[in-house]
Amino acid sequence: MSLTTTRQTFEQTYAEVLQFYAGHIQAMDEGRVDEVVSTFTDDASLVSPPKIAEPVRGRENLRAGLRKAAAAQAAEGVRYRRCHTMMSVRPGPDGELLVRAYVQVVRTGPEGGSHLHAMCVCADVLVRRNDTWQIRERVVTRDDHRADTRDDHHAGTRDDHRGVDSGSSDHA
Repeated sequence: MSLTTTRQTFEQTYAEVLQFYAGHIQAMDEGRVDEVVSTFTDDASLVSPPKIAEPVRGRENLRAGLRKAAAAQAAEGVRYRRCHTMMSVRPGPDGELLVRAYVQVVRTGPEGGSHLHAMCVCADVLVRRNDTWQIRERVVTRDDHRADTRDDHHAGTRDDHRGVDSGSSDHA
């Protein structure tokens, strides 16, 4: 694949996107809500069926959901780690990037030990804002909650595109 932006090669863009997700996901896993919210555009949307069947729109609504999830995790004494793997990056219209990856969500509870909590297909639409990437659209599809009528394509006009959860209370 030969993705070239006006300023850098595909390899440079891919490395930048990897670094973006490393910071974003670590902030999610550590409950740094304001930092996570800053990685979304002001008008971002997030959907993660079945728990979040209707899109959550905007930073303030995302912030409220993330705070609620962080409080529930703290009260339960649970930690979640997301392993973001098998990432593909494709160019989209107007310089956006379509990012699709698998996410393994590992749960560690107060009883000790860790186990696989969920396996997800995840996709984001990234846009460049103020010389950094931000998430404009996120769709999460948990493998154990696949709708019979849903395929592996984004519900809109995007092909082969699904998203990662932003810390919703279902932890996927």
